[in-house]
Amino acid sequence: MATLNPATAAHGRLASTPAPRRSRCTWGLARGLAAAVLLTACNPSPPPDDAFLTRAERTDYRETSSYADVVDFLERAAAASPMVHYTTYGYTTEGRALPLAVVGDVGDPSPANVRASGKTVVYLQGNIHAGEVCGKEALQMLLRDLLAGRHGAWRESMVLLVAPIYNADGNERVTLTNRGRQHGPVGGMGQRPNAQGYDLNRDHMKLESSEARSVARLFGSYDPHVAVDLHTTNGTQHAYHLTYSPPLHPNT
Repeated sequence: MATLNPATAAHGRLASTPAPRRSRCTWGLARGLAAAVLLTACNPSPPPDDAFLTRAERTDYRETSSYADVVDFLERAAAASPMVHYTTYGYTTEGRALPLAVVGDVGDPSPANVRASGKTVVYLQGNIHAGEVCGKEALQMLLRDLLAGRHGAWRESMVLLVAPIYNADGNERVTLTNRGRQHGPVGGMGQRPNAQGYDLNRDHMKLESSEARSVARLFGSYDPHVAVDLHTTNGTQHAYHLTYSPPLHPNT
């Protein structure tokens, strides 16, 4: 991504689930949303009182947000605006509740009401590999921008399902040796697999992890039109600050 830390690049892996109501514009929408989310981190606009600075910003990007930091951020965002609703969508292997912000002009954030709204439902996910911290931080910044009134047109047509910390157990296993080629944060980062040692990005078929089963239930209940899965490279060269891939096989 265009940097959360100098020389850190990220890419959004985009996925869409086929259904009769999916339109041809879905792929273009996914690319646009991925760019908007990731570029938010390049030009953040915190409120004047800095009430919603992320841990990364507070530490000059030396540290990344913990699970508790993300939950607190989402809870405070929900308290600050009627368009943000805090909920959870399942549990990790170690029993951590998976936080979710439902963002949009929907008084009732239940799956049935969101589906009945007629709006495009977009799922935004960060931290499937917990060392790949950029998406987790960028999604918090995006929430802050929405609270500040940016992207106002989105509220007319979309409901966002924001899940910044999918691999919450891996996120808490911070060491200085995880992803050694990644350019920061220097205070360390979480590990790629979950607490079971599973790569959650390879568990979309067998659903052997609690996390994968949780997100499968979320997809079944909210039925999002678009999913954006945010990743970070670990030092590889791509010639672009922002890279993305089209829909891939479900198990990649």
